[in-house]
Amino acid sequence: MERGLPVPGREQLYASTFWGVRRPQFPLTPGHFVIRLADPSLAFGPDSAGDLLHCYGRLRQALTALRGATAAQLFISRNWSPVGDAIGEPLSETSTPTLHAFISWPGSPLAAAALRLPAHLRAATPPDADQDEALRLWSGSKGPLREPEGPTRGPTRASHAQDAAAAAQGVALWQSRAFAVQAAPAANAGTSRTQHWTAVPRQSVKSLDGMGTDALLELAAGVEQLAWNANPRHAGMTVWATDVWGGGASIDIFGREHGQATNQLAEFVTHGGLGLEQAALRTREFRGPSPTVEK
Repeated sequence: MERGLPVPGREQLYASTFWGVRRPQFPLTPGHFVIRLADPSLAFGPDSAGDLLHCYGRLRQALTALRGATAAQLFISRNWSPVGDAIGEPLSETSTPTLHAFISWPGSPLAAAALRLPAHLRAATPPDADQDEALRLWSGSKGPLREPEGPTRGPTRASHAQDAAAAAQGVALWQSRAFAVQAAPAANAGTSRTQHWTAVPRQSVKSLDGMGTDALLELAAGVEQLAWNANPRHAGMTVWATDVWGGGASIDIFGREHGQATNQLAEFVTHGGLGLEQAALRTREFRGPSPTVEK
């Protein structure tokens, strides 16, 4: 268990239709928040996905205005709760779907500073009541949410229908995909890691909340496909996204198994995988299909 006192009250800082923003029980950095689904029984569909992007966008804009924030690192797991040292990931607080958002601004520590440590050696960041109150007031204001630059939606249903028609004529489907996904290169060999993949947006966007609902649903479906295609199927999946606003975004996807000889997520974090510069390095144009999930 992380050391320190839980955040008193843990009041919601921003509430939307399906998701809400609050502090985690043990914030690991001054910019550590959780975006939590209000109703755990709600399926992840277009409405829920769109509202998740809205909440993240609202949090991003608020902390840009209040603290000059420049980036976020986002964490979510599916069918997985860490045990033991939990290197590379925050501990689970609830079974309710939760996105951990580590927001960075000049001079603030990054998520990796805490997550390189075993869970029992981590210390909770002291609460900042003034900042949280300012965030609550800003996020709850009725001002319009400006859309990020770049595509506001991913491939639409109409474009998928066009893709199907094009496929009959021998045209590749990959060109309309919002993300390119491929196996991550192994650390010390020319082969690929079988339980670590990377995804990058094909088009340039200011931030990931500008990718749009369809793109997020496509990414979620791709993560499920990676889990199901494994033999045996992965017990769970973990996703880390590094979103440098205006500077590129990259996503790392991990298949999880208890009792693994090598914890690739722990290796990724302890060897600098969560550095903000990594997102810019990985952001590039893909000129062919994603070799992992597209044929």
